[in-house]
Amino acid sequence: MDKIEFTKIIKEVVAQAAIKDTIDNLNDPPGRKPHEQLLVQSEWFRSLSPGDREMVGKVIAEAVHESVFGFLCVLDGVRSITAAGETNDLKLSCSGIQLNDDSGELLHDIYKNV
Repeated sequence: MDKIEFTKIIKEVVAQAAIKDTIDNLNDPPGRKPHEQLLVQSEWFRSLSPGDREMVGKVIAEAVHESVFGFLCVLDGVRSITAAGETNDLKLSCSGIQLNDDSGELLHDIYKNV
């Protein structure tokens, strides 16, 4: 697996799934006894016009994509999760290949383009 393949998989398995699952949960809360907050959100969401529901879906998608992008920035070492002045020293590898090395395009940049 290389950087591009990894990023495509993350986009599909993490981001797209999170968007779909969130909207599905708003349309039809899962479980025998869904959490009260989800029931209230679902009732509100289903009361919206189709255009407003579509807009909420777009906002959900944007939030998910920004979250994944930010996480990839952390993996790439361009957004720090350590004390001020320190850098991340995170290593992401698959089959012995480091996916978040400095060579070539960074994961967060690839994500925006796949």
